[in-house]
Amino acid sequence: MSPSKHRAEILALRDAALEDLMATSDEELLREATADGDDVEAQADALRTTMRNAAAATLREHAAAKARQQTKPAARPGIAQLSIEVIKRLVEQAFQQDQSLGLAFRSGKRQSDEDWRSLYADLVALRKIDPDANAD
Repeated sequence: MSPSKHRAEILALRDAALEDLMATSDEELLREATADGDDVEAQADALRTTMRNAAAATLREHAAAKARQQTKPAARPGIAQLSIEVIKRLVEQAFQQDQSLGLAFRSGKRQSDEDWRSLYADLVALRKIDPDANAD
């Protein structure tokens, strides 16, 4: 049996099992779990705890991300503060220093100032340009 056919059969079985589960009433599921010797209250408590912990972790991550966004770096020049000539020079230096960088120009046309600013921001994000070293 080919791997794709095997995968298709597994997916079909999964879909059938889920369909059967969705068609079963809560009361029937509870009866089946009890008959199997499962402690449904303990399972429900464990699930509640897991969900609460996941929600709390997500809220903590969200709060930390928000705090990081709100902190402004001190004395770091923003892209808007740099002249387009400085940005062009820094981008050209980055391409000279790292020969693995590549760039495709649209239809061979001249790049707009916004294109240069965007390229500068991308190279900063890739850590090919250190924005702290460019306060001139």
